[in-house]
Amino acid sequence: MILKTLFSIALFFTGGHVIDTKLGLHHYSDKDYEEIFYLKNKASISKNCVRHSENEDIKKMRRSKTDGGSETIYKITKNEEKDSSKETSVEKISS
Repeated sequence: MILKTLFSIALFFTGGHVIDTKLGLHHYSDKDYEEIFYLKNKASISKNCVRHSENEDIKKMRRSKTDGGSETIYKITKNEEKDSSKETSVEKISS
């Protein structure tokens, strides 16, 4: 129950937005944001970014800071699997 309350507060403040390691802004639906929020350390998931209208791979990482604290960062990359299948189908049609 405490974790659900923490998630609700995080969703309220962020609105489903995630900032990646390159300081890019990404937006996900509430359901997708919930799955990203509960993602384990060093695990990754593929979700559709509403802002960019493309599938992206999200990897959650926790790192230690020099002052003894820790922070959560998200590495987000474009999912190439879907794009390569589109190129393959275009190549098959033109051949």
